[in-house]
Amino acid sequence: MTQQPFRPGEASGDRAVAVGHNQGIVSTGDGAVIDNRTVRLPAEAVRGPAEVAAPPGLNNLPAPRSGVFVGREEDLARLDAATRAEADAEAGATSSAAVPVVVHGLGGMGKSTLALHYAHRHRDRYNPIWWIPAESAGTIGLGLAALAAHLNPYADLTAASGAEAAAWATTWLQAHDGWLLVFDDAAAPGDLAPLLGSLTTGRHLITSRRATGWHHLARPVALDTLTPDAALDLLMRITHSTDDDGAPELEEVAAELGHLPLALEQAAAYIQHTALTPAAYLARLRRHPARMFATSADAASAGAASADASSAGADAAQQRTIARIWQLTLGAIGARDPLAVEILRTAAWFGPDDVPRDLAEALDDDPIAVDEALALLHAYSMITLTPRTFAVHRLVQAVARTPDPADPHRAADAIAGARHRAAELLAAALPEDPLFNVAGWPRWRELLPHIEAYAALTEPTAPDQDDEAIDRVLFEASAFVLGEGRTDRAIAFAERSVSASERLRGPDHPRTLNSRSYLASACRSAGDLDRATPLHERNLADCERVLGPDHADTLASRSNLAHLYALAGDLDRAAPLHERNLADYERTLGADHPHTLASRANLATVHRSAGDLDRALPLLRRNLADHERILGPDHPETLTARSNLAYAYELAGDPDRAVPLHERVLADRERVLGAAHPHTELARDLLTRARAARP
Repeated sequence: MTQQPFRPGEASGDRAVAVGHNQGIVSTGDGAVIDNRTVRLPAEAVRGPAEVAAPPGLNNLPAPRSGVFVGREEDLARLDAATRAEADAEAGATSSAAVPVVVHGLGGMGKSTLALHYAHRHRDRYNPIWWIPAESAGTIGLGLAALAAHLNPYADLTAASGAEAAAWATTWLQAHDGWLLVFDDAAAPGDLAPLLGSLTTGRHLITSRRATGWHHLARPVALDTLTPDAALDLLMRITHSTDDDGAPELEEVAAELGHLPLALEQAAAYIQHTALTPAAYLARLRRHPARMFATSADAASAGAASADASSAGADAAQQRTIARIWQLTLGAIGARDPLAVEILRTAAWFGPDDVPRDLAEALDDDPIAVDEALALLHAYSMITLTPRTFAVHRLVQAVARTPDPADPHRAADAIAGARHRAAELLAAALPEDPLFNVAGWPRWRELLPHIEAYAALTEPTAPDQDDEAIDRVLFEASAFVLGEGRTDRAIAFAERSVSASERLRGPDHPRTLNSRSYLASACRSAGDLDRATPLHERNLADCERVLGPDHADTLASRSNLAHLYALAGDLDRAAPLHERNLADYERTLGADHPHTLASRANLATVHRSAGDLDRALPLLRRNLADHERILGPDHPETLTARSNLAYAYELAGDPDRAVPLHERVLADRERVLGAAHPHTELARDLLTRARAARP
């Protein structure tokens, strides 16, 4: 064998280095320092990331924590369509730069569970599939370093740090396709932005409570609560219920928990663990909400699943209570903007849907500060925001108004203050004159669900805490719902207003007398004359004694009593009261005042009921003309005046004059009040009867 001459600058053998002249140590990458000794590594240890193939079926997916997975097939299909969308657009391509997908929603919605089931379902489509906790940039780096260690067994030896291992994994991902990374519980879009921009050959699936901030990074897929049927199915499967007779109780549990998967699974686990009936669980939840939100998780960790899967183990599972995950979220929100937390605490006393934004805007003098606070709550999926309203999940509300000394955001004083502010906001938002201010009725209908919610949430627990603000709300709401024909709610609101006003002002205060008058009128409208009669009689006597015979409230009280007597068929007592009232109204308020018009209509009605149409018809015709002139042709009181005249013509045997008036009343009420309003239904019945009376 002929020896070749050595030439400076050329490598002389395997793993040799061509460096020319050198007086130091040259590293070839063949060695690693282990226990202070340099060890030569095999050749495959120093291959570049592009040369390393992933082992078949490589994944680190945790097993689903529960075998029960229901109601999410449509969401899985949406997720599948979103991850395939870019590939479908590039038909025939072996790989594509797919836009990442982010599944976002409220904590406890089941985002991680959905992502986990998607990943398990498609293990044959992707390789590797790697689950990375994404709470921070640090946990993302650790997840990538762990991937590097599984792709390259020598990564721990060749990388000087976890950052180098993560960089190695990133380079590997850039050089290969067909992989899926699942970034679970991403806290901030910015933590993922650098990585997502550099990795375009595989697929990214992200779960996050953050609803905003993804528009340049990922395609959003919003996750909602389960349907009522799916929620019931989930409860029945976990509790092993086979008796359909128990389904209504479980449906009630599901509704109370707002069909939120995490809450449902923990409730089912508690029911199963303690062998309670669903009704008993529901009673405990309503009486001891703070304890039940916590103890349900203990039962869940003993044998059932949490809705949002993670790889953190049993200790983390015990922390995945509804209160705990939202406490952490509120901590992050409160650190950035305390006003946002105050808005959420206050909104906990309203209805869950369609809360007018202006109620929140009244909490601060700076509208931009409120905009930013609402946007922050929306970004963390604690509310759903629209240009005019926002919505809060009913279970978020329940937790937010439940005191818990372990939660700094739910101190008893803070919650009581939020309840008081909610009442003040409703009182300040009320339109004037609920009976006659037609322009304000749409606003009343917008506010009424939130008045109803406040009343329902506070009445069973502490009605003695009603202050002047909520007393005013309930007093005026009683008048409005009475005009809407909802006598049951009118009675309930008025009863509570009477109780509050007597406690706050005394039994003889004018405001208390007004509340008692509304209660009597509501009972009268409900047909309970036995209860209404002594209330009206007492109220007239009290008004005459306290306010005097000519006071407007005294006249209104006398009119109400006269109307009651007429309903009871005691026209001999009703007519003199109405005649006196009409004279007093004309003398004190004038002939054109709305109360005078109403008094004239009442007197005409008594004459009509007595069969004296010769006296009734002239009063009714004048009354209609005055209503049209003073209140306008579309005012509800004008429509009533027209209806009264039509009915009188019908009683007088003149259907040719009655029917056209009835037809106009029906058309106008359908347009002004709506087809389903009780007054519209009455107009429809009167028209049908008038037409039938025609020869």
